[in-house]
Amino acid sequence: MTVASISAVAGLFWLLFLDYCPPETCSAENAWISVCVALAVAALVTAVGGVVTIARLSRRTVAWPVACGTAILCVGACAIGFAGYVSATGI
Repeated sequence: MTVASISAVAGLFWLLFLDYCPPETCSAENAWISVCVALAVAALVTAVGGVVTIARLSRRTVAWPVACGTAILCVGACAIGFAGYVSATGI
């Protein structure tokens, strides 16, 4: 869950810096959409992965591959969202 909290903090900083958008190279709407979609996907992946991991732990089966996959997918969603943010803002 530390990956999820790091991703949440990164998403919060993305939202904080959305107000800096030079008009000649920036699309604030596209930046907003990329941040929101990335955070929504990361939240969904974290919720589903957490539930599946807990279910596997309660059945006493191996859960670490699901937890690692959840972390990788969450980081991937945030990386894609960050790439979209950078592309939209022209940074």
